[in-house]
Amino acid sequence: MKRSMFALLILCLSPFYAQSTANSSSEIYHDLLRLQKNASVMYLAAHPDDENTKIISWLTNDQHLDAVYLSLTRGDGGQNLIGNEIGDMLGLLRTQELLEARKVDKGRQWFTRALDFGYSKTATETLKIWDKQKVLADVVWAIRKNKPELIITRFSPDSNGDTHGHHTASAILAMEAFDLAADKNAFPEQLKYVSTWQVKRMFFNTSWWFYGSQEKFEQADKTGMLSVDVGTYFPLLGKSNNEISAISRSKHACQGFGMATERGSQIEWLKLLKGTMPTNNDMFQGIDLGWENKKIQSKIDKIIKNYDFKAPEKSTKELVALYNLALKEKVDEIKLNQIKNLLLDINGIHMEWTIPAAFGTNGELVQTHLEVSNRGNKKLIFKTKNEENSVAVNEAFKSKFDFKLQQDKFDTPYWLVNKTNNALYNIDQLTDIGQAEILNPVTYPITLNIAGQDFNFELPLQQKYVDPAIGEIYEPFYVVPAFVANFAQENFIFNDAEKTIELAVTSFVEGQKVKIQLETNNDWKVSPAQTYTTGPIGETRKFRFNVQPKENAETAVLSAVVKSGTKTYRQSLDIVNYDHIKRQIRLRDASTRLGNLDFKQPNVKLAYIQGSGDEIPANLREVGLAVDELDINLWNHASLENYDVVMIGIRAFNTLDKLSFIKNDLFDFVEKGGVVIVQYNTNRGLVTEEIAPYPLKLGRDRISEEDAELKILEPKHSIFNYPNKITQRDFANWVQERGLYFADSWDKQFTPLLEGNDTGEEPKQGMLLVAEHGKGHFVYTGISFFRQLPAGVPGAYRLLINMLALGEN
Repeated sequence: MKRSMFALLILCLSPFYAQSTANSSSEIYHDLLRLQKNASVMYLAAHPDDENTKIISWLTNDQHLDAVYLSLTRGDGGQNLIGNEIGDMLGLLRTQELLEARKVDKGRQWFTRALDFGYSKTATETLKIWDKQKVLADVVWAIRKNKPELIITRFSPDSNGDTHGHHTASAILAMEAFDLAADKNAFPEQLKYVSTWQVKRMFFNTSWWFYGSQEKFEQADKTGMLSVDVGTYFPLLGKSNNEISAISRSKHACQGFGMATERGSQIEWLKLLKGTMPTNNDMFQGIDLGWENKKIQSKIDKIIKNYDFKAPEKSTKELVALYNLALKEKVDEIKLNQIKNLLLDINGIHMEWTIPAAFGTNGELVQTHLEVSNRGNKKLIFKTKNEENSVAVNEAFKSKFDFKLQQDKFDTPYWLVNKTNNALYNIDQLTDIGQAEILNPVTYPITLNIAGQDFNFELPLQQKYVDPAIGEIYEPFYVVPAFVANFAQENFIFNDAEKTIELAVTSFVEGQKVKIQLETNNDWKVSPAQTYTTGPIGETRKFRFNVQPKENAETAVLSAVVKSGTKTYRQSLDIVNYDHIKRQIRLRDASTRLGNLDFKQPNVKLAYIQGSGDEIPANLREVGLAVDELDINLWNHASLENYDVVMIGIRAFNTLDKLSFIKNDLFDFVEKGGVVIVQYNTNRGLVTEEIAPYPLKLGRDRISEEDAELKILEPKHSIFNYPNKITQRDFANWVQERGLYFADSWDKQFTPLLEGNDTGEEPKQGMLLVAEHGKGHFVYTGISFFRQLPAGVPGAYRLLINMLALGEN
């Protein structure tokens, strides 16, 4: 479920992520087993949700290895089943879904700088757009940093043209990086921070899916393949590997990948791509997965052997000794932190530093709450900045104190700080590349004395509050500018006339005099600045400005400027808010785009039924159309009596079960003279096969080149003539793609109106189909209006307006 920004800023009553509970004795033992191994495996693919969570979970929970998933992209160019985030904000959402998945399967998450620019037909195209050498450098960097013994790819390097170009490109890059990571002459600038690394083997995680059917896979030559049963049951956890992996997979909510849990045997297949083929069906044959340092190995083995499930705290002294040895031997931070966390778990220590608010700003004095709970059986001594304290057995130390926020920078995703460079994120520091996120939390140092030795911790400041319906909620606390200004939308479309634009200004300081003004170029007229005095912290006020294009005005950027005292603020605050992830924010320029569009408007009453979520209703209202969004759960036979057009949102026939029951009402509406426009749906997972009044079969065809030539097949059709004349100029400056999930076959009652194709492919005609049915018209379109309208593409607006006017002409 998505949560509102208003509730966040003002009341903070909405839950998104609850702090995890402490580990049980058996779970602690399970974590101890992971100390026995000192090796990692890298799973490598292109997008969030490409990873095989069964293998990742098996590697961490059965083999007790460190498993890292390297996703080349953050999934910015995909679709969104649960909301209207696209582009950067979708990438932010999908990044967090990956991190939530890794919390479940115990893997780690890495990325490259590659931007998901949308569907690509070939790896050749993908690598050209990405700048192959830079993404290859990132993969080499990830290998050198994580030192995997094995790499497992989700896709084959030999599938160019058979699947998403990003998929094949990920395997091609992995093949090359396998060798280059060990070459001191390859990307030598990295060797200031890391050493070369030779991966031992590389496998392709194949399956029947790549062969077209299970029958074909059973008949396939499996020479060069290994099989592994990843369906292990873990008594310590009370779950099988398949159950864990299904929960992990289900974290990809925005892609609709919720899964039923499975139990029992599960065979995975690995095809050798690099290295020597094992002779015994063991992917790790000949590879030492333990510790090279036998002293460390011996200590870990002893701790595990002597572990007392009823009194895990008895392992404290041995774990402290292990930590000291690991520190002396310069063991990596991952293992050191595992040991420190185990010390907290076995002694029942809980620490938190919290605040009721979600946001604060530099210079603000905030009241914070420190808690140190000792659920163990020995007195706990700890030090803070100010004093030494002790906590008795099964007691909690609680303290309230004021803290002044003094951050050197604001919180925002590090990969979004700079504008993208072509199809790559522009990241300043080499050492930042690959990190899933770089947190900039306000922290409080605390030192615990455990078994006579001091251990230092940095407690991040978290928001904590209680929801009466759910209970205790923990969220990240963010430091933001004193003022943020958000326009109601990213684009405003004009038709020569003046328009009122709304700006929401949120203040994180009180009692300040503020001046707000809008700035743009001389082609546009903007009403004067406004002033006010801020109220309570977190208050949002809305201001209205009149904006009007002058004669021959063209596209422009409109910026918001907030001035208070000697300081000027020019940032917006965007929030990603869902139950299944931690709350996320992005700070960006407080600006919007202005466009002056030459179009004629139809006189129609429009109803819109949202599918998975898009911004088209708001976009159409922006150009002056009245749009009612209908709640399908309140449907009755009279729902459409007052409308001329019904438009169905993207993927509605994939997400709204009730459409299978009301489809005949829609067809009757068309027969009586109405217009129904159905936007793209995927051909898998339809709630009904009857999405049109005549036979219509959906396929997977798309045109991913946004500048692909489109041919008008029926120039005299009203869609190209009324109320606006559509020409080739209207197909200019589109974004990301032309469309997706075109119709594959259709009844003769349908007329295809547009034809196009990506470079080197056969023409496709299923992107815009119109059928007369009774007195009305039914339209199926795969055109990506859900991308074009939010981007302010004039031609897409004009074309859609003509489609809405079908019943008028």
